[in-house]
Amino acid sequence: MSTREKHGSQKRRKKKGRVKQVHMNKTVGVWCRTSSMICMPQPSAVCSGIRTRATCPVPQDEVSTIKDHNEFMSWLRRKAGLEVCSSLTVGMSCNGRSLFSSAPIHAGERIMRIPHNLLITPDKLPKEVEPFLGKDASNYARLALFILAEQKLDQMSEWAPYIHCLPQTGTLHSTIFWTEEELEMIRQSAIHRETMHRKGSVKKEFGAVQQALHHFPHIFGDATFGSFMHAYALVGSRAWGITSKGLALIPFADFFNHDGRSEAVLLSDEDESFSEVIADRDYALGEQVSISYGKFSNATLLLDFGFTLSHNPHDQVEIWMGLSRRDPLRKYKIELLHSHNMLTLLDANGYDTGGNSFIIKEVRSSTGRGKGIPHSLRAFARVLCACSSKELADMAAEAASYDGRLARRPFKNKSREIQAMALLLARIETLIQQHAASIMTLQFMESCKIKDSQLCIRHELAQSLLGGELRVLHSASAWLKHYCTNLSLRKQ
Repeated sequence: MSTREKHGSQKRRKKKGRVKQVHMNKTVGVWCRTSSMICMPQPSAVCSGIRTRATCPVPQDEVSTIKDHNEFMSWLRRKAGLEVCSSLTVGMSCNGRSLFSSAPIHAGERIMRIPHNLLITPDKLPKEVEPFLGKDASNYARLALFILAEQKLDQMSEWAPYIHCLPQTGTLHSTIFWTEEELEMIRQSAIHRETMHRKGSVKKEFGAVQQALHHFPHIFGDATFGSFMHAYALVGSRAWGITSKGLALIPFADFFNHDGRSEAVLLSDEDESFSEVIADRDYALGEQVSISYGKFSNATLLLDFGFTLSHNPHDQVEIWMGLSRRDPLRKYKIELLHSHNMLTLLDANGYDTGGNSFIIKEVRSSTGRGKGIPHSLRAFARVLCACSSKELADMAAEAASYDGRLARRPFKNKSREIQAMALLLARIETLIQQHAASIMTLQFMESCKIKDSQLCIRHELAQSLLGGELRVLHSASAWLKHYCTNLSLRKQ
């Protein structure tokens, strides 16, 4: 790349000073990111089989040959009508299909440029199919049908080189594909419940397209729920949000693997109708080139993409805190919470649970520095711990005299504050015990030397997920213990 081209890319990015972080819109069981300037792969339905951290070797029957890669790159150049990536080449790594530098790359260089005529958008689905789709069919479902239709055409498809590069059935490791026995390995994580919800969403989508599948067997072949779910998974893990186009698959761009430390993202220029990636650092010849999908926890990465990261700094844990049904102040507490915009969730029968879920991240320091435990969670614990209507009335009065937020300030009585935090600490310690027990069970299973390669991968993913969450829980526990110890010393 010439110096002029390099500087031109930097200038173009600087000119777009209105670039902002992508906005997430939750759709039918998926996350869609849309922005006129920056579009990152949305972690939506399920995973990409090429983005796994598992160290098990890639089976030879899954490895694309150099010939396949060369055919794809030749097709890409013909289809695009220009050189899309002069410094990148497709290859295989322990992570599956990956992109490598074919020449030294310098920070600020444009390493990929895809014209928008290469985008696969929902409107590319055959027009005659649309009247047979249910009203609940999303654009994810439409793109999944497009993949099924192109797979039916096989070599006759104009998209064949790209379609053939997509992961095959049975190679994806998102938890949506795990068996009931495999899901038991991660029951202690909130991802277990999210997986059940995600499966239900995909089934609903399948119901919305079944009439079309049955009416057009010559287009979709003998499509089943399994084949639809696989295609839906491919879309969910690879589709990008492009403002003017909506949801889109971008051949080649989805070959980038994720690096949590990378600052490179996919940029979309609506005016010039192309998407590009600018290198965030220097790359040596032959080095794997990655981008960032976003700051996601291992739970999100595993559910949406089917991989985890070692020591993921964005790991988090969902903690449930709720009122006891035997609490004599339950009704008053719920009313007080609601009046201060602290919502509680309803169960399947519409009954108020008197509780809610809170997200905690790793606390960087147990000595009181850093963000610590979320204020909203500590406030909820104080309300739960209140033992008289006077205490609750005092909380309401204090909120009214300050910023309107309930129980954000510690109890003036240090003993009561310690009791409230002890309630929260007890919940965290319970989760620590549950996670530790699950990891111990997984380690015992590992000692039995699992022979099933798929189970081996998912077993390792489960350990990585739970280990990261356990690290977060230990950090929160240490922070709370230090907080309570300091209060005890002051009380004396």
